[in-house]
Amino acid sequence: MTEFENLALLRFLNPEILWAIFLLPILYAAYFYSLNKKKKALEKFGDNDLIQSLTPDASKSRTLLKFSFYNVALLMLILAIARPQSGSEIETDIGEGKQIVIALDVSNSMLAQDISPDRLTKAKMIISDIIRKNEADRTALVIFAGEAYIQVPLSSNFNNIDLFLSAINPDAVPIQGTNITQAITLSSKLFDRTTDEGKIIILLSDGENHEEKAIKEAKKAFTDGIFITTIGMGKNKAVPIINKNGEYRKDRKGNIVLTKLNESLLKQVASAGGGEYINSSNLNSDIKQLQKQLDKLDTSDERVEMKRYKDLFHIPIFVALFLLLLDFALLERKNKWLSSINIFK
Repeated sequence: MTEFENLALLRFLNPEILWAIFLLPILYAAYFYSLNKKKKALEKFGDNDLIQSLTPDASKSRTLLKFSFYNVALLMLILAIARPQSGSEIETDIGEGKQIVIALDVSNSMLAQDISPDRLTKAKMIISDIIRKNEADRTALVIFAGEAYIQVPLSSNFNNIDLFLSAINPDAVPIQGTNITQAITLSSKLFDRTTDEGKIIILLSDGENHEEKAIKEAKKAFTDGIFITTIGMGKNKAVPIINKNGEYRKDRKGNIVLTKLNESLLKQVASAGGGEYINSSNLNSDIKQLQKQLDKLDTSDERVEMKRYKDLFHIPIFVALFLLLLDFALLERKNKWLSSINIFK
């Protein structure tokens, strides 16, 4: 593959972040404006040669170099946040033909610790395992609480899934609750209806809210050829919710908020959606049970060409850290032993 083709396979997952690069010329303009203003102020103070003789160790080039280190480091951090990825050669895979949309409940009740380490963390572990064992399939991720949001559209490219999942928490959704109906509705819209591939929604929730509409929405999805499997996160016994600060969550009256798994609702949703209900009491057994369901879906042996991408964000981060270390180590004033070999003026 030529260098031009390699460049063509370079992409950014967050390209909108690149607009921040236009801040750099503004910073340089402000820097030189400040230098000019400082120079004029010194000229008013006294003779320029005299001032320089009084400050022989002052180095304009060092100051400019330090400022450049800082700005290039900022550029590297912008590039890192934009998530650069490099594509390798196009590979031909035999697509298994499944489309999987994972709907993750991120409501506050998912912080309960009736399963170890807590409901939400356990759900993330299950999701990570699902994606790794079904890499050839197209997968999407939806998060929901009082409302549902698309986190990742249908894609076969899930790089650094654990890093991605670690950033998901209840704060990601502004309205709390457990709106399973909206989660199913939004998830159903993500499927590619132009193929005969097997389609399934895997919904991980404690099902705390009672929603009759969720059952109707599950039936509608099943009519459209979409299976729904639910995974119950938690236990049937009421337990308190522990906040990040280690304290129990309380309601407006000061009472401790209790939560328990609504297994009945999740079973009804799975039944209406033509799938199965799985309880997450044992991580190994529920993953095996779920994988059996996924393997039963209609698959396609069609050969699919796809580009493989790998994350490169660590490279600009390393360069930024190196430049910041140089900036920290380099003094604005001349060093006596360095001045003797004229590295800096």
